[in-house]
Amino acid sequence: MKAPQETGLFAGYDEAHHPLGSYAVLMSAYGVSVAGFLGWTARGRRPRLPERWDLGDVALYGVATHSLTRLLGKDRVTSVLRAPFVRFQEDSTAGEVEETSRGTGMQKALGQLLGCPFCLGPWVAAGFMAAHAVAPRQARWLGTVFALSAASSFLHRAYEWLGSGLHRARAEERAMKAHADREEGVQFPSAAGEAVEPGRAPIPAPS
Repeated sequence: MKAPQETGLFAGYDEAHHPLGSYAVLMSAYGVSVAGFLGWTARGRRPRLPERWDLGDVALYGVATHSLTRLLGKDRVTSVLRAPFVRFQEDSTAGEVEETSRGTGMQKALGQLLGCPFCLGPWVAAGFMAAHAVAPRQARWLGTVFALSAASSFLHRAYEWLGSGLHRARAEERAMKAHADREEGVQFPSAAGEAVEPGRAPIPAPS
């Protein structure tokens, strides 16, 4: 069987960097899982999905999804989960790391998925929605934990931003003061000529 990249429909994608077959498997796994859960809830038994979602829950799970995807995809501590599928590159800010996927096929596809907070979004969001349908109180509690974590992260970032701005303003103020002090220390000749001491002939200006 030819790889998808060898057919005209998928020409231009190389297997080394874009394992399309593995992508299709992951998409199918996600679709089957979501469809299976929805089919299970549609049988008229509990858990029953709500007809409408409260905006507060949507906001809560939205922030929680952002926080959890960042935690899973970038955090230094959770690198133990990604290590079989990614390769460490360098440390980043705020306890995060930069990584690149390793291997080929499914290993590489999983590395690209687990190392990408944006890619993890639908998976984590579906997990929160399923948890809410089964156990809403527990799901809200867990979502609140990650939402508070996100709020804390934003406050830390704001503190760092304000601190760096304050340090930069102070450095500019010191530089301007030093420049002004240097200018005050330079003596320029007067355009009207120098004052002559009594009993001393003035020095003629050069012609």
